[in-house]
Amino acid sequence: RCATTQPGQVVHVGSTSLQPVPILDPNPGARTTVNLHEFSDWLSNTPFSQAIQTTSWAIPSIQVVHIICLSALLASALMFALRIAGRGLVNEPLHLQAPRFARAIAVLTVALLISGTLLITAEPGRTITNPAFYAKMIMLAIALTITLWLTHVSRRQLEAPKGVHVAAAAFTMLLWVCIIFCGRFIAYVESY
Repeated sequence: RCATTQPGQVVHVGSTSLQPVPILDPNPGARTTVNLHEFSDWLSNTPFSQAIQTTSWAIPSIQVVHIICLSALLASALMFALRIAGRGLVNEPLHLQAPRFARAIAVLTVALLISGTLLITAEPGRTITNPAFYAKMIMLAIALTITLWLTHVSRRQLEAPKGVHVAAAAFTMLLWVCIIFCGRFIAYVESY
């Protein structure tokens, strides 16, 4: 015997526990959408999220780590961009500096992904339904892509950067500043 609970689920009544069993989609070619609010509610109620939320020091500690890593990433990326633009650290060849900046940026990006994932897990309603969060993520992807491209170009002993490289470096500096503003505005922009 079966009883219907929610659309798309069937519960076997004769069993000792009532476990929802998914049924086949009657319209397999139809496009389905994900409701971010439902996902946010589900994520917020997971045991891991609840553990972070109920530990008084967890969220502030994760935020501190996230902000320190973002600051270090910003400093590394800005120093590299300024070096590309010919405005800083010119006493050492660029092709020797580029790998060091690339390693630092990679390590800090991984740390930011970990701390950011923990922050999203702890407070999903604050982030995954917030347009400022998505603006930050888009700009971060663009800034990292351009920075990695500049790093790759710099390894070929580029001591006299072309105008396009200087323009890209200047654009990344602007992006990094905007990323910080968007990160800060996550707390103040209303989620949708």
